[in-house]
Amino acid sequence: MKLIQCGLLVMLLFSVTVTGTARAFEGFRGSTWGELRWDLPREGEDNLIFNGWFKQGIDWMRSGNTTLNTYAVLRYKWDIEEYDWNNAIAPGVGISLDTYSPGGVIATLGFEYQWEKLLYGPDTMYHKAVIYVNWVGWWDLKK
Repeated sequence: MKLIQCGLLVMLLFSVTVTGTARAFEGFRGSTWGELRWDLPREGEDNLIFNGWFKQGIDWMRSGNTTLNTYAVLRYKWDIEEYDWNNAIAPGVGISLDTYSPGGVIATLGFEYQWEKLLYGPDTMYHKAVIYVNWVGWWDLKK
């Protein structure tokens, strides 16, 4: 619980400090990702899995192709077999540095705090602190 309070306090202090000196928000970027998967060939139980997230953030400042972003996120997982680990909803908050390259790479370094609630099984909420790096890239072999 202290980790949640410290994280929220840091984000609040940062937002007050930045808004006092900033000219305006750089943007209100949102994003979503999702996947619906049914593995083939099917062995054993048939299990359709649906997972993803919705994220809404505020870009506080920009330097070149890099932005500082705070966000709220809602993560979800669901399957038809009702496995505990595949059925959950997890709201969260985070802060990230996002870098964009016109050449085809997006990289993110961030911290996120999640409150994961399993939909089946024990009536427990799991608190998770996550430090992450992720990236996505694309290319065109024709060029």
